[in-house]
Amino acid sequence: MSLDKNPRSLVFYLAYPGPGNLDGASRSLIDPDYLLRHLDATLRDKRFHYIELTSLKSRSLRRQVAERLKASDKKIAFHCQPVQWTNEENLIDPADLCSLSQVHRQRAVDRILRLMDEAIEYGAEAVFVASGRNPASGQPYDTSSAVIEQQAEQALLVSLRKLAIEAQQRRLNLILSVGDAGSPDPGMWRHQLVGPVRRGVALIESLRGEGYDRVGLALDSATLYLNNEGSQAIAHAAPFLMWFHVANAVGANGEPVRRGATYPRFGVPGSLVQSPDLVQLFSTLAAVGYTGPIGIAVRPIGTEVPAHVVSVAYELLEEAANDLEVISTLPIGFAFRARNFLTEETFAEITRLRVEKPELIMEELKNRKKRSVLAPDGRLVILAADHPARAVTRVGPHATAMGHRLDYLSRIARCLLASDIDGLMATSDVIDDVVLLNYLVRQLTGRNFLDNKVLIGSMNRTGLAGTEHEMMDRPSSYMTGKRIKEMNLDGGKLLWRWVPGGEKNDRYALETLERVARAVEELADLGLPVFVEPLPVQKTETGYRTDLTPDNIIKAVGIASALGYYSGRIWLKIPYCEDFARVAKATTLPVLLLGGEATGKPVLTVLDMERGLGAGPNIRGCLIGRNVLFCGEDDPAVIAQAIYLVVHQRLSTPEAMRQASALRTKCVSLLGA
Repeated sequence: MSLDKNPRSLVFYLAYPGPGNLDGASRSLIDPDYLLRHLDATLRDKRFHYIELTSLKSRSLRRQVAERLKASDKKIAFHCQPVQWTNEENLIDPADLCSLSQVHRQRAVDRILRLMDEAIEYGAEAVFVASGRNPASGQPYDTSSAVIEQQAEQALLVSLRKLAIEAQQRRLNLILSVGDAGSPDPGMWRHQLVGPVRRGVALIESLRGEGYDRVGLALDSATLYLNNEGSQAIAHAAPFLMWFHVANAVGANGEPVRRGATYPRFGVPGSLVQSPDLVQLFSTLAAVGYTGPIGIAVRPIGTEVPAHVVSVAYELLEEAANDLEVISTLPIGFAFRARNFLTEETFAEITRLRVEKPELIMEELKNRKKRSVLAPDGRLVILAADHPARAVTRVGPHATAMGHRLDYLSRIARCLLASDIDGLMATSDVIDDVVLLNYLVRQLTGRNFLDNKVLIGSMNRTGLAGTEHEMMDRPSSYMTGKRIKEMNLDGGKLLWRWVPGGEKNDRYALETLERVARAVEELADLGLPVFVEPLPVQKTETGYRTDLTPDNIIKAVGIASALGYYSGRIWLKIPYCEDFARVAKATTLPVLLLGGEATGKPVLTVLDMERGLGAGPNIRGCLIGRNVLFCGEDDPAVIAQAIYLVVHQRLSTPEAMRQASALRTKCVSLLGA
């Protein structure tokens, strides 16, 4: 799930604390001209959907602020915490809403109710409150302090219940902010009872259970790190999370004035929250499906320029939200289940049709609806599924993953049915299975997922992985171009590999090259395109591996481009590598990028495809298999569609992944709606 649609917010009173960055805003006393000038600028700022304010003492200033807010298109949230922490009249125990004194606790509740009225003046939708200082803070952790904390939790629950009733009547969301749990080190520490996230979760869960559905939690990155909590705390709080703030904190190496809950600018010495930390936190927000606001909480000091401090934080927020790791994060619990998409029962029907109607495959291929032009916009995204025929079945640690035909076929059909990819390149058995599946789907649902799809027959597969003469790669699937034509396919695919540095099997590579050239000529005679995959390889202890040296790929491209008497229908299939722009200039033939072995990080494959397409005008798409079909736990149709969008619509990888991710919940069954 992406976080690009979450509304952005700014904690205004922190960002613009007062003239000279002196803290007047959090004390409810601020220069009116300063406040109104910066408020007007913030209301014009299109980056923020929400403005987060706190109390103002001046009633005339309140009215002016309220008028501006109501005339704007911004949504408003209101923070009570500064008033709670300042506790100016000193009439309320610092424990505030969790005070063990009923008198002090009632005073704290009454103060929040007065602040709620002010929040309504501004048109606020939400009110933030703090729990109050832990009554057991500073005491040795023993049985006595544990009892005090339990009593404080019960007292806080009573206070929050009263506030929840009033919030519901006022149509306000009541949001409990998780604060720092305190520290013996120097710094501004709040020592909040609701410092650990688990305590806030328990309280809100109890209130939700009583029917108070307008209560929730607010977390911020600074507090999470100050409390030594991280992404797991977000996952724990997820059902009740209403707001998340991007904020920084400093550790023991930071300036003393910035330690604790000071919300310093990002990048100060000793910062605890860096860009990678935000990416990790945002990945969890995406995984739990968080859709609420993401705010910025930073406080400039000294000569720091508030607008600059805010902009730096905003850029970090957007950078993290658009990080590929965040965008490609799967919802918690999600995994593509091949056996749910293609059931055992439907899979068995393929064998039944093979036995009872052996001629059906040829009939279906003969009568299929083909596109009149191979690549209408000059680009192609073809799914590759010919690896098992060459004894290549391993995916990561799973030695025979591609050898499980139900799983393999389910993933292929999923891509063809749910995504917009142009077609399939496969051996005869796989194409026949797909044709029969399409027949079953059409009979039961009326859909035809092979209409206007390109079908390419993979021809030479005798270069069996691991054999001594692996470089001898003769046709074994579709033996001739004539057969490709008879089966009403759209073209053929041929593989040729060789070791640039030379080795004992060179003669087999040369023999294969001649056979490939003859097949290229035959397909040209028949007016069919041919997709040639020239791969330089290296001999290793575990077999041949693709050689991604740009110089050797350039040589392979030169050899493949010159095969046969006519190159007008040759497309090349080559791997993306470093310095690929130089490789692209080695030929004028149209080139499709291949993906190579499955990495488990398919978003990086999409990114490679995007980068490769920019290398030259002859890079015209992708012919890719394992990194799409076996893309970790993600839906292969999502990765197929993302690549399609990068190739055909020239979207960026983040844009393509966001758009394609919607497929995860669509057409979840082969025979379903």
